[in-house]
Amino acid sequence: MALSNKKRALTAILANISRLLLSAVLMVSGFVKAVDPMGLFYKVEEYLAAFGITELHDGWITAVSVTLPALEFIFGVMLLMGVYNRVVTTFVFLFFLMFTPFTLIIALWNPVSDCGCFGDAFVLSNWATFAKNIVLLILATMVCFMRRLFVRKVSLGNRWMVALFALLYISAIEYIGLAHLPIMDFRPFAVGTDLRKAVVDVPSLFKTVYRFEKDGEVKEYDDETYPDTTWNYLGSRTDILVEGKPALIADFAFLDMEEGDDYAETILEDSGYVYMLILEKIETADESRVDKINELYDYCHERAIPFYAATASDTPEVDLWKKRTGADYPILWADDVMLKTMIRSNPGVLLVKDGVVVAKWNVKDLPSVDDMRRGETLMPEKSNVMYQYLRSWKLWLLFFVAPILFIAFIDVLIVISRKLAARLWVQKDDDEEKK
Repeated sequence: MALSNKKRALTAILANISRLLLSAVLMVSGFVKAVDPMGLFYKVEEYLAAFGITELHDGWITAVSVTLPALEFIFGVMLLMGVYNRVVTTFVFLFFLMFTPFTLIIALWNPVSDCGCFGDAFVLSNWATFAKNIVLLILATMVCFMRRLFVRKVSLGNRWMVALFALLYISAIEYIGLAHLPIMDFRPFAVGTDLRKAVVDVPSLFKTVYRFEKDGEVKEYDDETYPDTTWNYLGSRTDILVEGKPALIADFAFLDMEEGDDYAETILEDSGYVYMLILEKIETADESRVDKINELYDYCHERAIPFYAATASDTPEVDLWKKRTGADYPILWADDVMLKTMIRSNPGVLLVKDGVVVAKWNVKDLPSVDDMRRGETLMPEKSNVMYQYLRSWKLWLLFFVAPILFIAFIDVLIVISRKLAARLWVQKDDDEEKK
């Protein structure tokens, strides 16, 4: 009997460890994708193109890009708190049962470079993704068949509060990412990136070691200071001290559409501010803030601050944009993939200073020109203080942990109050019977 109880206790521990591990992966995976819904949109487009599907409406792709990470995160939170176990564990098991064979096909065929399972935060190879899903499928199987052993953090009557909080939390993150910009940027053009370093390859560092022998003694030298001629040269080897890395940003180029001149070096070498308006596709660009863009360009023109626009559209679309908006700023051509990576807004604005990205805005959040004219002490990259504050991962961790603890605390109070009320009711009945 004691052995049976011990075995049950160990099984319960294993079940709950599996539950917590799986919930952590789901929450992280859902969160990093929900931060950047447009990034997932582009990844889904890449998958569809690889399978020859090009006619699917953008609305459906957007729905998948918003729904998938939200479900991952919400189910991860539910697993963490041990609520709605039957629905959650069944869904998670079926999810990995379906996607694990799919990741095997992706690994064998290799139609995309990485799966996008963790957005741009963590890049896994396709075989690493398949191996990860095998492990997660095992965990999902375990939690599905051992859910009766879960430790529940919230009572059955109040579990809806956990689901509602998770939905509101992840919806707020996705809304900010779509309506403004992602609260966290895992891409090579994140604020703080030194573009001068990001656009060049990091070379490998090598060391050559020379081996000599004399009277059975072997010595090695890592420079050209050889021993005397009585030593016999045995050979050499080359050791890698530092592994080289390709440039974070490949093919960094902004071309003049008429002359073909590349302005990339001009932008990087400028020691002052450089504004860059990103019009990834002019055909789909939002024109509602054109006046704000033109005001910013006029401000830059007054102060001799370089202002460039970049687009992947062709000359006819550029000419039409200039005609419709009255744009006087130079519009350069750039690769559309790079422009999508630069900013998740069309249009969007990057501010570069001395080769470093110091600010990014969705065009609707551009700083007020009037504010910038008030004085030189007001730096444009600091103009949207609230948004800069919202970019802190510590703040969003606090936004998650504090409500979860609050829900657990409220649940305890409600359970205690119900028990006290039940006792008082029983006591009242007993008193009435005695009378």
